[in-house]
Amino acid sequence: MFSRNSRGERRASPTVYKLLLTSHIMVSVGWLGATFAKIVLGMVAVTGGVLETSIGLYRAMEVLNVAFPPLAVGTLITGGLLSLGTRWGLLDHYWVVTKLVLTVGVIVTGIRMTDAFVDRAMAGAPTSLMILTTLHVLMLASASIISVYKPWGTTWFAARTNPLTLPTRTSLSSWLRQVKRISAQ
Repeated sequence: MFSRNSRGERRASPTVYKLLLTSHIMVSVGWLGATFAKIVLGMVAVTGGVLETSIGLYRAMEVLNVAFPPLAVGTLITGGLLSLGTRWGLLDHYWVVTKLVLTVGVIVTGIRMTDAFVDRAMAGAPTSLMILTTLHVLMLASASIISVYKPWGTTWFAARTNPLTLPTRTSLSSWLRQVKRISAQ
């Protein structure tokens, strides 16, 4: 599945890369779509005047939660494999780490808070549920945008583990000579 290139870096073959990228896009966009559908259902429930209809819409939001675990796990697995099989690495670039944090954040808050907030919404207090769902959409949309633009640079971890970015013995000794020369002045 992965092989080493001429510099010894682990890379996915072009076929595996395309399969992983396609899978990652499908599950992550599906997850964003399911979360966006929850916002639409919640907005209709909040603005609707009939309590029974609103409760039914909140239950429909719960039904969408069935898609949440497989899409979240699929996003984590495909994203992790993609990062390990490309030059980006799992912890080498800030944009990858940010996407990982956003993904885990949506998963943790979804698991810990959604059921309680749905119960509150059915009892007539939908604000918390709508805020949480809106935050999830914003977090997942941010992860998608970050994937396209790939902002920021490499992390300290990449510099620590990549011998090409570490100072060589020659550059370190010349740097030390410059420091001595400056401090002697």
